[in-house]
Amino acid sequence: MKIEKILNQAFGPDAAVLSPLVGGMMNESYIVVNSGKKYVLYISTKQANEMVDRSRERRDQKIFFDLGITSKNVYFDEENGIKINEYIEGVSIDQISEFNYQKIAKLMHILHDSGRLCDKDYLPFERFKGYEQEACSFVPHQDNRFLKLREVVFSKKDYLTSQKKVICHNDAQRSNIVRTPNNEYYFIDFEFVGNNDPIYDIACFGNSSIQEGYKLLEAYFPNLTNVEKERFFLWRMYISLQWYEVAIVKHYRGEGKIHNFNFLNVAAHFLGNAEEAYQGYLSLKN
Repeated sequence: MKIEKILNQAFGPDAAVLSPLVGGMMNESYIVVNSGKKYVLYISTKQANEMVDRSRERRDQKIFFDLGITSKNVYFDEENGIKINEYIEGVSIDQISEFNYQKIAKLMHILHDSGRLCDKDYLPFERFKGYEQEACSFVPHQDNRFLKLREVVFSKKDYLTSQKKVICHNDAQRSNIVRTPNNEYYFIDFEFVGNNDPIYDIACFGNSSIQEGYKLLEAYFPNLTNVEKERFFLWRMYISLQWYEVAIVKHYRGEGKIHNFNFLNVAAHFLGNAEEAYQGYLSLKN
């Protein structure tokens, strides 16, 4: 659907695009304006629409809004995965070098300690197998480095999935957290919300670097123990292996050519990230 048609349906003929945003792996994003007020338009990719339950996403985002940790959704086309949210004035923290770990930990505690739950659990390992099956349709023989790490993570499946579950964002990487000029922090992007181990959210923050995720772990748990550290490194391995598979799929689907983006480089980054997390996990055993 063309952007002009979307805006006309949502607002009327006077709405316009101000500028594109740097998108993630699942959406094209634009800042739009209507009657002098700014919004963010998200247009999901075909693959994202196959992966995400939009009716759940809509309900889950409302929980975040009710908790005061995101902006209001004003338009939601569940069939096509098109959303318009009020714009949060600020910058996603993947665009800046310094941010407040304590405030991000507080943001996560507001969510995790709220007592609210989603309709369904996140079910990470079931989700992983779906990504893996599609990746194997393109690459039947997976990288041995990947297979070694996968074996470690799946050997801990029962342990990881037995943890107490709370509502989680499940994609709490830096690009999905916005800092305002008043130094407040908010979540954006709610495609993967579900009940899960809260340490999963902290591990997501380590997408760019393990060290950043670990610093958030220390801020979140003032009395950090090896129990939390172990789950952090295991979940970090899982998340990196998951995004490795997604990047492989996107490469072989030809999405890199469409978006002028090298998804094999993304896959290589996440495989290296998973290996680094594995070393952190092993260090706890010595």
